[in-house]
Amino acid sequence: MTGPVHPPYPVRRERFALRPVRVDDLDAVHAHRSLPEVARYLPHEPHTREMTADTLGRVIAGESLAEPGNWLDLAVEDASGRVVGEVLLKRDEQPLTGEVGFAFHPDVHGTGIATEAVAVTLDIAFDSFGWRRIVGICNVENTASAALMRRIGMRHEAVWRKESYAKGLWNNFQQFAVLDSEWRTSPPPSADERAIDGVARAFFDAFTRRAGEPVDLNGARRVLAPNAVIERVAEDGVVHRTDVDEFLAPRATLLNGPSLTDFREVEAAQTTIVAGERAVRTAQYFKYGVRDGEEFSAWGRKVMQLAVSASGDWLIETLTWTDEPEPAAMS
Repeated sequence: MTGPVHPPYPVRRERFALRPVRVDDLDAVHAHRSLPEVARYLPHEPHTREMTADTLGRVIAGESLAEPGNWLDLAVEDASGRVVGEVLLKRDEQPLTGEVGFAFHPDVHGTGIATEAVAVTLDIAFDSFGWRRIVGICNVENTASAALMRRIGMRHEAVWRKESYAKGLWNNFQQFAVLDSEWRTSPPPSADERAIDGVARAFFDAFTRRAGEPVDLNGARRVLAPNAVIERVAEDGVVHRTDVDEFLAPRATLLNGPSLTDFREVEAAQTTIVAGERAVRTAQYFKYGVRDGEEFSAWGRKVMQLAVSASGDWLIETLTWTDEPEPAAMS
């Protein structure tokens, strides 16, 4: 087989350049692949130097993408020439299809370089390689990678529950995709949609507890309308309604108590519909943590009805949710 036609490398932009990794990139690539925070949502532990060297050897051998399963690993150099991350393209078994992956040093998180570099890499795949479809896969808990793929216009397609067992846990993944016909034609999220994304993120983040640290639920209170109605649909279909204080008080007690020492909820899939100054946000969410010393996880759904307040902010007026039964622990 022959590989696709590659553009002249490096591909340069104002803040970075992309070019295939080289053997002499070992130290720079290992600097981020060896970090626990980079490997956190990957199926392997932080790389040893030998693991990084082996990975570089394999991707360099297949960088022409001559065979399905080959990876092209593009080093991302910042303006100083330092390698600050990688964007990878995998040739799929299906014709003109592939997969994108990425890993960046924490030094550039929040700078926009990762988002720009991944977008330029998709330009290469569609414009130079002639690919027709690209997917991206990440752990459901990896909200940063999911947000990046949404920002560049990839569609959320699927959630795979307990797709693989690694690091002593069943892992849940989600898939994003974009077609060549969609690339650059999908309108970016509106200002209202971005604002509602922020409201949902603030609400879910407010309930996060790490390593027994105290939790302040004012973040959730700020995005709830003062007279908001909260509804929980029980397993038997009975709807339990509370106001904001009745909803937050027992959760503050639980999250700051000795039993639930770690907890997080993340949106795995969501849809937002905006109509004037009102909106509906539906979400499938995944919650996980440590309770009484044991790890647990479960799924649920939330529906938020939002409206623009007198101050011009989007606030949640009604929140309805239902939890699925927790799965039995793996023996």
